[in-house]
Amino acid sequence: RNQEQAPYLSRAEFFSTQLPHRAARLKVVYPYFLLEGAWYLLLRGISIAYKTPSTGQTTISSTRTVSMSIHSRARGCILGHMIGDALGAAFEGRSREGIRELCRSIWGSPFVEDFVLAVPMGTYVPVGPDGPVGTFREAREVDDWDFVPPGPPSDEAVRRQCARRGCYTDDTAACLALGSSIADMGGVRPSHAARRCAEFFRDNERYRGCPPTAKALMKATLEGVPPKKTGLPPYFPFEGGSFANGGAMRISLLPVAYRNADASALRRAVKSAVMASHRHPEAVDFAAVQAAAVQFVLNAHSWAEFNPLEFLDIVKRQCQSSVMVDMVDATKAVFIETTEAVGDRDYDNDFLRVYSLIHRTRRPGSGYSFQIASVHMMPCVLWCVCRHYDNPQRAIQAAIDLGGDTDTTACMVGAIVGALHGEGSWCTGWATSLENGPHGKYYALRLAEQLADLDLM
Repeated sequence: RNQEQAPYLSRAEFFSTQLPHRAARLKVVYPYFLLEGAWYLLLRGISIAYKTPSTGQTTISSTRTVSMSIHSRARGCILGHMIGDALGAAFEGRSREGIRELCRSIWGSPFVEDFVLAVPMGTYVPVGPDGPVGTFREAREVDDWDFVPPGPPSDEAVRRQCARRGCYTDDTAACLALGSSIADMGGVRPSHAARRCAEFFRDNERYRGCPPTAKALMKATLEGVPPKKTGLPPYFPFEGGSFANGGAMRISLLPVAYRNADASALRRAVKSAVMASHRHPEAVDFAAVQAAAVQFVLNAHSWAEFNPLEFLDIVKRQCQSSVMVDMVDATKAVFIETTEAVGDRDYDNDFLRVYSLIHRTRRPGSGYSFQIASVHMMPCVLWCVCRHYDNPQRAIQAAIDLGGDTDTTACMVGAIVGALHGEGSWCTGWATSLENGPHGKYYALRLAEQLADLDLM
């Protein structure tokens, strides 16, 4: 059962890493590994999994309970998040046409097929006039702006010093940091969550990159400024706080622990979790929408019964600002029009439909070319999920195909469809190539299970 839940692990990896961890969690001594299955059945209920002949997709029979499948879904959620982030990082900032051109040159396909050796955005800057030519350092300082261009390396020096493959960015770093805080504290504690995020970035085995505004906020947090202050002037430079998508990008593990919370409790937890960095109503709304989206699919009976219109109605309830309510309504209207007019399988002009949604509302520094604003990123995420919920691989590919803030779009879409399908064959190849350092794949999977063991209201 456990080997089937982790198909991307070799048998050696499974018996050396996952089995001891699960045995310890259940107070079962490692040599008695056969008893672990019996304990699992006793403690979590009986579930029957089988492979459907047509697709090979793991399906849970009608006898399963939500508690039995929650670990697989939690693991699928974080795997989808990490995979989308690491795949999208190589293409961040590029147009749809530029992404397709690069993909065709690598795979002969317009869509992303695998991880690419590339420089993540905002991670390195030149050493400067005092250092050797062609040398770079991590862009950790608030005033670092002259970043090495993201994407495939331009020369051998950049490739050797700056490029990565299969590695996550600040999106997953923030998600893991928040999730670890919730796991350690048994819920959302704003001060602890803010400090954990800052420490996670500071102490991570890799510098993940982040905007200068985020660096300034984390610096203030480490200096002891409380979360009620860091998200507003003078620590954040704009009145009203950030309307950007950074609150939503980190929230996907929260609903694993709060999967049974009502809508009000979920929003309170989300608002507290992003308080230190995102105070703008649109940013809070989007974070709550993403949390509600993951919560909805975690409690779905199966992906085959997913209803896009019901999904959109549920997530809209988390919106309190009129512009975000209107955007969900517009997304639903365009989705209905599209599926009725051209059919479910005509995806050629989806980017034009998403463009029309983004173009409805203007925000400084944001738009279709880079969807940094919450009101611009939200329709991208919702659209990809509604159009491709039945195929998580294609959902992530479609998110990257939109261009712009590709790692963020893809990680949020990946978290939702990953939670809907759970871990399985859809992510086998990609998950094998994910980084696995101290805060890599196995760390993330253990954290997802710890959060699944919680049931916060």
